[in-house]
Amino acid sequence: MAEDTWSPGNDGVAAFDWASPASGRVVAGPDALARLPGLLSDLGVSRVVLVTSPSMSRSAIFGLAREQVGDRLAGVHPTVTPHTPMEDVRSLRDSAVTRGADCYVAIGGSSVIDAMKAAVWLDRDGAKPRAVAVPATFGGAEVTPRAGVTDSGEKTGLTSERIVPDAVVLDPRVPAALPPGLAHASVANALAHCVEGLAAPDRSPMSDAFYLRSLALIQHGARHLSGRRPVALGAFQAASVLAALPRVRMSAAHAIVHTLSPLLGVSHAVAHGVLCRTVMSYTAPSVGDRHALIAAALDARGTGPAAALDRVTSLLDGLGVPRGLRDAGVRRDRLPLVADALLRASGPPANPRPVRGREGLLRILGHAWSGELPANW
Repeated sequence: MAEDTWSPGNDGVAAFDWASPASGRVVAGPDALARLPGLLSDLGVSRVVLVTSPSMSRSAIFGLAREQVGDRLAGVHPTVTPHTPMEDVRSLRDSAVTRGADCYVAIGGSSVIDAMKAAVWLDRDGAKPRAVAVPATFGGAEVTPRAGVTDSGEKTGLTSERIVPDAVVLDPRVPAALPPGLAHASVANALAHCVEGLAAPDRSPMSDAFYLRSLALIQHGARHLSGRRPVALGAFQAASVLAALPRVRMSAAHAIVHTLSPLLGVSHAVAHGVLCRTVMSYTAPSVGDRHALIAAALDARGTGPAAALDRVTSLLDGLGVPRGLRDAGVRRDRLPLVADALLRASGPPANPRPVRGREGLLRILGHAWSGELPANW
């Protein structure tokens, strides 16, 4: 493993500015949902609205969550759809107020958890309702202060420490309720956080520790996916939380995904997997020492950037993530829409290896579309 795990200051002494990540209480285990009544008691809540998606609302695990809420149940909001439409968030909040609810429990993917967080955000001038996240995917929304919503057709982010859930329940039976392809592909989100976070400009030895442990858990989960799936899903859940906690600045891959995914209708998981791999290849000449850490954490066959990229590619292949956007049904002639929308919103994304304007973005998007990465960028 490379010895230099962060950039030294001008005097040769490591320089960084670190704030310990703040999150709610996290409980985990093969029957963690059984802890929900105790958590609700500890939070002092009496009326709960369960928040979920139409598909998850029909699952046995949602039925179990409903049983655990018991007499505290004030209502169910089962209508959250991908990209979290703001009109649905307002409906959720109005329903909770009408029912006198003092707590939300969200069970589902990142869109469901973001809907709960956005509803809490809408109550920013009043008493803060409690929030409990029971994640089904591995995007880390359960511990972050940001909610991504779609308002009037535009994707936007709502940010406040107030919306970080008060508690998180990690039960592997929840992702197991999803179609395997959907659940497994969402690990790409946690993997992308690690790859970009380890090369972030504001990284530190502490953030490195979170990301490297997350990578080790992803590796552990991938090894057990075919034989001991509950063990694998539990490892992925812990990896997801660890990868989302440090809150360092992400780079080009995340910036592109947050524009591309809602604009082209590609799932965040697939978009993260494809762009993580593509931008990792593009950025490698500028952060070779960082990619050496990734190679070591993932037990790659080799120590350099090429070995790290090969191992990340192998992991994504094993999770069922396509290598190119064309395999996800994206037309190549729509790529300029992504580049133009991103440039209008924020300009060229910051990246350890700079992205040179529209031409540079289109080059990255072209390789992301084909899945074929050049030997030299």
